[in-house]
Amino acid sequence: MKQQYPFSNIHTHVFNSECVPDNFLRILPSKFVRRMPRMIKHILDTKWARKTIAFFAQMGRKKDSNKRKTFDKYIGFLEVATQRKQLDVFELEFEVGKQFDSSVRIVGLTMNMDFMDNNASKHQITFETQLEAVKDIKRYYPANFFPFLGIDPRHKSGTDLVNWSKDYFEMGLEHKGTIFPYFSGIKLYPALGFFAFDPRLDNLYAYAEENQLPVITHVTRVGSQYIGSKITELIPPNPKTLSNNNPESNQAMTEIYERIGVYYQKNWIADNLIGDNDKACDLFSHPQNYIPILEKYPKLKICLAHMGGSNEIIDNTAKDPDLRKIRRVDSQLWCDRIRDMMVKYPNLYTDISYTLSDLDDKKVKAAIIAFMKTPDNQGELLAKRVLFGTDFFMTEQEKRESELFKLSQIELSEFHDLITRDNPQEFLRQPL
Repeated sequence: MKQQYPFSNIHTHVFNSECVPDNFLRILPSKFVRRMPRMIKHILDTKWARKTIAFFAQMGRKKDSNKRKTFDKYIGFLEVATQRKQLDVFELEFEVGKQFDSSVRIVGLTMNMDFMDNNASKHQITFETQLEAVKDIKRYYPANFFPFLGIDPRHKSGTDLVNWSKDYFEMGLEHKGTIFPYFSGIKLYPALGFFAFDPRLDNLYAYAEENQLPVITHVTRVGSQYIGSKITELIPPNPKTLSNNNPESNQAMTEIYERIGVYYQKNWIADNLIGDNDKACDLFSHPQNYIPILEKYPKLKICLAHMGGSNEIIDNTAKDPDLRKIRRVDSQLWCDRIRDMMVKYPNLYTDISYTLSDLDDKKVKAAIIAFMKTPDNQGELLAKRVLFGTDFFMTEQEKRESELFKLSQIELSEFHDLITRDNPQEFLRQPL
């Protein structure tokens, strides 16, 4: 009889408002918010605001999901974001997961947001302090919580980065005779202001491949991003890449440089005072950026998250004029590009986090199923390298967490055990 592995949510977040910089709300595409993000965040962080948010969130939970308006959804998101502790955020997700499996595994992806703004910030918790709170969650839930270590080459680089990381990966705790490391993998969020092929990350990739540490990285055109005023300093015309002189890598870098050149010509990369870097930060997130890494480290397991994002699974340019402009420069849908890369690279994965909130769209569902049924170069279906994730608590803006679990169970029933149990076990390689 086949062994059943624990149900796993491979993509969640546990940070709260204390962990983010003062100007964090500039990630929202609103000029009003981007002009006064500090003031708005300060108001949201007050005790009065927390109580008000909790009241409206309670009212929203009483409504049928289909009747929840945008206001209710943002309130649901803010309720989680303003939790007192990261442990509180985790336990909200854990309560949902236990409804499906009492031994549920939840991957918490930490993000180093100390460098997403070049302006000084007074946020209470720096990244390394945030990590100590994450370790405390691991101590409470050693067999259920599997955090990934957020990496940014502006924080540490080269051998210093590897030496710093080792304490998180090689130290841990014992639980029922099993040793669990504090952190189980690497989290990259390049849109915060760096390229994944940055040579300062080279030593870490070598260490990760040698020690079978998986990598999960953000790959969509939306989400958190660099909100500072000096974007041009982060995107030179020809950014340095890790040394890997082979035709595939060289071709990828040539196309990346050409894309950057076009973005400069169109003035999509320009310093500004309100963090309006939406198009420029797409360059950091592009799936093609991982080809030099995959070529140099073929045994390294990398998950390009979100399957590229809902607006890159089906062509929505008819509804989005900005996307129409971008598509003239970058014509291939990111989902299709990820599919083609997974066909070629056997250790490349993707997940359906956040994107699964659109599974009730027939076109999105059909595209995801077609993706899963695509065979790779060895004749195996790509479904064997697709992972279940929700992107909690980001998805509170779309649907409640329990709804996402049920939606995937219904719409992807053919693959559900594969993506929620078998594939995460292979990706994480965690003891039972």
